[in-house]
Amino acid sequence: MTDRPLKDEVLDELGDDRLQEIAGLLHSDADTARHVVNGSVASLTGVLTDDSLTPGGTAELCQAIAQAAMEPEPHHGAVSAGGGLVAAVLGKVADPAAKAVAKRQGLPVEAVAGALEIVVPVTATVLARRARA
Repeated sequence: MTDRPLKDEVLDELGDDRLQEIAGLLHSDADTARHVVNGSVASLTGVLTDDSLTPGGTAELCQAIAQAAMEPEPHHGAVSAGGGLVAAVLGKVADPAAKAVAKRQGLPVEAVAGALEIVVPVTATVLARRARA
């Protein structure tokens, strides 16, 4: 397990090209894209934590994991091994995370949701790598 913040690892994994792609989706600059990525990682993990503490939230997360386990493995390179399950679970909380980040950043929810389509699989890959370490 690493001592580095998850958001830093996700930014490194994204690299400059995908960060610029996110900036384009947001109609903004790379600095704003970084803030959105940081906020998205925090929101994704925060929603998961909040959901696991609410009555029924744990059941929903378990159901999401069970559904993800039934899905075929992603194409090679799409999400690293073990990341498909994590991506499916993160995908279940992407909508509330996008709304929260959009509100905090003053951006359209649709733009942030588009950015999360890039951030979620990368976050899943980093989390899966951490789990294996």
